Amino acid sequence: MTLAVIALGATLVLPRLGDARGLALAAAARRLADTVAYGRDRAILGGRPMRLVLDLDRGRWELGTPGRDPATVVPDASPTGRGGVLPAGVRLAAVTAGGTPAASGGIAALDLEPDGDALPARIDLADGSGRRAGVVVPPAGGRPRVEAE
Repeated sequence: MTLAVIALGATLVLPRLGDARGLALAAAARRLADTVAYGRDRAILGGRPMRLVLDLDRGRWELGTPGRDPATVVPDASPTGRGGVLPAGVRLAAVTAGGTPAASGGIAALDLEPDGDALPARIDLADGSGRRAGVVVPPAGGRPRVEAE
């Protein structure tokens, strides 16, 4: 009887473990898209550019006003503008801006201009199971969206 209960519990729980990883990927993509949207709003309303710096190797990002170096920012003080860290098992796979080749390692920066961005961008996230999600940043101030692959 005990083995039957354990087997039943395992059949209910084990398939959900994969869903938990997929949920972490989707949540991370939504959080990153929200950060980009917030940065765009701040740029437009504040009349000054904002920069999103993505560290693809460490799975982190930071939003703020552009620093002296093209890959640095003066961090934004608000909770939404603070840096973010991807959950375990989720990584930044690639960043593409305009027609440039995709960056798959190192530091990538997206400048968010007050009058809207001239070029589209895409930030791809992946998990260890091969699932991917993309944060699509359309040009001209459109709202960032998440695309699951």
